[in-house]
Amino acid sequence: MGKGVELTTTKYLIHAQINANGIVEKPDVVGAVFGQTEGLLSNDLDLRELQRTGRIGRIQVIIHSNGGRAKGEIVIPSSLDRIETAILAASLETINRVGPCEASIEVLRVEDVRAVKRQQVINRAKEIYMGMMETVSPESMKMIEEIRESMRVHEISEFGAERLPAGPNVHTSDAIIVVEGRNDVLNLLKYGIKNTVAVEGVNIPTSVAELTKKRTVTAFVDGDRGGELILKELLQVGDVDYITRAPRGKEVEDLEKEEVLIALRDKAPTEQVINNLDFNLDTQGKVGKGKINRTSKTSDRRAKNLNKSDKFHGNKNGRSERKDKFERKNGRNDRRGKDRNSRGRRDRQNDRIQDSRIKLLKNMLKDLEGTGNSEIYDDSLNLLKETNVKTLYEDLKEDNPDADTVIFDGVISQRLVDIAYSKGIKTLVAFKSSRVIKRPDKLRLVTLN
Repeated sequence: MGKGVELTTTKYLIHAQINANGIVEKPDVVGAVFGQTEGLLSNDLDLRELQRTGRIGRIQVIIHSNGGRAKGEIVIPSSLDRIETAILAASLETINRVGPCEASIEVLRVEDVRAVKRQQVINRAKEIYMGMMETVSPESMKMIEEIRESMRVHEISEFGAERLPAGPNVHTSDAIIVVEGRNDVLNLLKYGIKNTVAVEGVNIPTSVAELTKKRTVTAFVDGDRGGELILKELLQVGDVDYITRAPRGKEVEDLEKEEVLIALRDKAPTEQVINNLDFNLDTQGKVGKGKINRTSKTSDRRAKNLNKSDKFHGNKNGRSERKDKFERKNGRNDRRGKDRNSRGRRDRQNDRIQDSRIKLLKNMLKDLEGTGNSEIYDDSLNLLKETNVKTLYEDLKEDNPDADTVIFDGVISQRLVDIAYSKGIKTLVAFKSSRVIKRPDKLRLVTLN
């Protein structure tokens, strides 16, 4: 039958199953394969010629007889390309007799030997690598770490006119992390965090302050007094969205990977940090993006104005003038007190109305659970349009000046918030929200959780 091929040249293995309606043996099967495919294909794909030139290997047959019937497997090694191997495999299914018996052959699969070899290489490489790591000395590990450190230094870039240390992605990333110094940037680079920029001291550079107004900013500072000072200064001159700190007494440059990931995962909105913690800002402390609480000399001016109003020039009508002013002032105070009480009652009434409305919206949302639908209402909760959640983005883009509230069986995303706000929607109602960073003040998000 000619010489077989070496294992190293085999690309594919054709696996076929044979069923014969009688007892047959291996030579019968091999003869049928060669005899009944002869002349079926072109001379280039003739089995005898392919085996003579070494492009297919020795045909392997394993066959068993039981109850007057034979069943077995045929394996043909091939070094042809994919198309030629597929044609050759398909030609086997044209065989309908083996010896004196009727038979059928079905190709089960064509196995890529190289894929198996690649997996063997990967597994063996892992074993070799583990053995290497077990035998590496501490000096070698130190050398490896030095090389890695030098590679991280090459990755570090510069930002702004001040040439501040920064990660390579700080110029393009929508979200940035502001840290204290160069070593902090290097440590975060080691863990694959590349959207960082360092302020290099308490005095926040102008370029960083301007950058914070354009990007989503997380301040990641040390867990010591210095970190607190830098954070206060950054809140005064920049726009910070989130705040996180290293564990108390630790610096960002010394944190392990797990500590860094936990700190970034547990970041909190700026407003929450300032409101919930004993965080005393200076006289120009910033609370949230774009909202600056500045103290002024209003109290001094008010005191001066009161002093001026109390002056009188010693004439005999001075006492009566002060009395008239006192009575007028008391009258104004009475009216103001009544106005304040009235406003307080209105506010409490409005709060009750809003609570009832939110409860109603949540009940309406529960009716949509599992439907995959969305509903658009006007301010009086009259249904304007009912649609599928999949087309909600496109539906909101359409001009509908009466649209006020959207209730849908889904998740509130940042993209949906942006579209709804741009179209004047006042309320979004869904089962939960996901990664909504920018929340407009005039857009209410209502969720069940």
